[in-house]
Amino acid sequence: MSISIIIPVYNEEECIELCVEETQRAFQDTEYEIVIVNDGSTDRSHDIISRLAARNGYIQYIFYPENRGYSHAIRQGIQRASKEYTSYLDADLQYLPDELRKMYEFAVQNQYAFLLGKPTRKYYRLLRRLMSFVYNLLVAKLLHLRVGDANSLKLIATQTLKGLELKREFGGIELEILLGLEERSIPITFFPIRVQERFAGKSKAGLTIIFSTLRQIIDLRRSRDKSSRKQKPI
Repeated sequence: MSISIIIPVYNEEECIELCVEETQRAFQDTEYEIVIVNDGSTDRSHDIISRLAARNGYIQYIFYPENRGYSHAIRQGIQRASKEYTSYLDADLQYLPDELRKMYEFAVQNQYAFLLGKPTRKYYRLLRRLMSFVYNLLVAKLLHLRVGDANSLKLIATQTLKGLELKREFGGIELEILLGLEERSIPITFFPIRVQERFAGKSKAGLTIIFSTLRQIIDLRRSRDKSSRKQKPI
């Protein structure tokens, strides 16, 4: 078995090199590839990634000079992914490559198509904790996705992931993946993971992204309702 690991990057000069090193260490005895998608970074990220990619055949590098958003970066990484499983890691190392390796081994041993990380503890400050609670409450109430943390670490069979229709922006891709798997009757298997305080950098969750993500939830609910009405017999 094998795994493609997507790392979306936006101004991560402080941590991207360590993230790559830790990922390579965790998967050194497996078949893997690292797909780094630089989404318009304005710091030294491009120079650092270019240097890493030039000396490492395991790295594929995609660079966009303008910021197109997190979901766009993940979609481009999925298109490039060529291994049997796919996951994506934030460069700030809140989700540890070692934890992903454990998920990967568990999925391979049990032939699971999808694993969703279940954080045993989050190192969020009070405001971020409140935002996360409200977001996941809305996801549960409006989309009926009772998953605890919709944005948690995911490991998905690549063929399954490539078959999903992913087109929404901001954080919408996380919900599209969950809804798409549900529509295909692919069960969610939870896997306990440790989540640590970010190594460096700041959260990208500003007001613009928060409100846009809320709109994505509402739009997805409307689309789901419309689809349900079409499927009802006359």
